[in-house]
Amino acid sequence: MIINKSPYNLNETLGRLLKVLVGHNMTIFAIVDHSGGAAQVGLSMPNTKLVIFGNPEGGTEFMLADPNFAMDLPLKILLRENKNTTEIVYQRVKELAAHYRVKELDNPIKKMDEGLEAMVNQVIKK
Repeated sequence: MIINKSPYNLNETLGRLLKVLVGHNMTIFAIVDHSGGAAQVGLSMPNTKLVIFGNPEGGTEFMLADPNFAMDLPLKILLRENKNTTEIVYQRVKELAAHYRVKELDNPIKKMDEGLEAMVNQVIKK
C-alpha cells in the first residue's frame, strides 16, 4: 500500500486527480463517497472518497492472462482526510498481481505501476 500526502484539501485533490486521470485516457467508473454514506446513517468519519478508474485497453490483457484478475480491476485510489492532511492511497499493481499467475505480464505490470506513480505525483505537485 502506497500512501502519499497531498498539499491540497481533499476536494481540490479529487478535482486534480480526476483531471489527471481523464488526461491519461482513463475511464472514471465511480466515485464512492464513504463519508457521505456514513452521514446518511447518522455516523461521522473524516472525508473519504474512493475513485474507481481504469483503461480497458490496458486492463483486458490482465484479465485474459487470468480471468480472476477481474476481482482487482478496475484500479482504485482512496482519498482521505487524516489529521488535517489529505492522503492519497493506492496499491501497486505488482501487489495485486501477486495473487495471480501472470509472470508473462511483468513488463506491463511495471509500466502500470510507473504510470500510477506518475499520475499521483502529477496530482500532488505544487
